[in-house]
Amino acid sequence: MSVELSYGAPLLARISALCEADPEREVCGFVVRRRGLLEVEPIPNAADRYHAHDPLGFPRTSRDGYLMDPRAHLQLLQALDAEGGEVVAVWHSHVEVGASFSAKDRADALADGVPLLPGAEYLVFGVRGGKVTEARRFRFHGGDFVESPLA
Repeated sequence: MSVELSYGAPLLARISALCEADPEREVCGFVVRRRGLLEVEPIPNAADRYHAHDPLGFPRTSRDGYLMDPRAHLQLLQALDAEGGEVVAVWHSHVEVGASFSAKDRADALADGVPLLPGAEYLVFGVRGGKVTEARRFRFHGGDFVESPLA
């Protein structure tokens, strides 16, 4: 992935619109590159379904966490593999708490200190009062996720 990756206002507006369409839940998905073009791929948040089935194993609901639907996630990765596409970023919203990259976000992005999606960035959109009020970009660098300019 290029260090100079620019998402552009239309793509960020598309993600913001998805976040604002469901402002009481964390919304999630990927930014993918297909045939040289960046596209937004929303993935359903399955946190409520898993929480209802096993509240101790999955203590978070969609209000304070996201769990990408495994089936939709796998289908997207298989399609990208078949097409020669790639995931360039994971995105999700935070409800009423700002656009930080939380300890849970870090834990979910790593396995034994190694990124689960090498080279992928993370975009976090803060939703307050039903509107996206901030968006922040995080990259894995030097063993941790660090904020970098969104532009």
